[in-house]
Amino acid sequence: MKGKTAMKKGPVILLLSLVFVAGCIGQSQTGSTGYATEDVSRETGLERGFSAPPFQLEDVEQGDFTGDSLRGRPLFIFFTTTWCTPCQLGAKNLARYDAETGDNAFNVLIVFVDPGEGEEKFRQWKLSFGRDDWYIAPDNGMAENYAVQYLDTKYVLDKEGIIKWKNLEILAYERAKEVLNPLI
Repeated sequence: MKGKTAMKKGPVILLLSLVFVAGCIGQSQTGSTGYATEDVSRETGLERGFSAPPFQLEDVEQGDFTGDSLRGRPLFIFFTTTWCTPCQLGAKNLARYDAETGDNAFNVLIVFVDPGEGEEKFRQWKLSFGRDDWYIAPDNGMAENYAVQYLDTKYVLDKEGIIKWKNLEILAYERAKEVLNPLI
């Protein structure tokens, strides 16, 4: 009887080991810095070093704008909702760094991905967590074009619209400074 139990457990342990190894391999594509170590999705242009996909959005206060209209300064893109607490913490850190650089060193675009939220919630969020010069807009397909699967997805583009960084972790102040300083 022990032999049969061992034989049944053997394939399960092997399968779990393979899942663990596959998970570790998947994690190795992004180092502790958040930079991709290999281009996983070259065809989409969403990895570091590629031109970011174009977009057109409508800021709830400033009207229509495009990715091209934001070139000339680095762009920090933040995909979130008004109710995402880790995103709020990251936004406060980004706002602190933005204030220290003089508000004109880089652009910030907050893309709200929850279709149940409206302009009033966006404005309230901006008052609580953002800065006056930040662009805030509801998603109109941009999240899908940027392959966003999780809240708190962030991209940083250089002055020419090339992706320099992407990340899913809570944005710490020091991290914002580390990523944006070389681009300013």
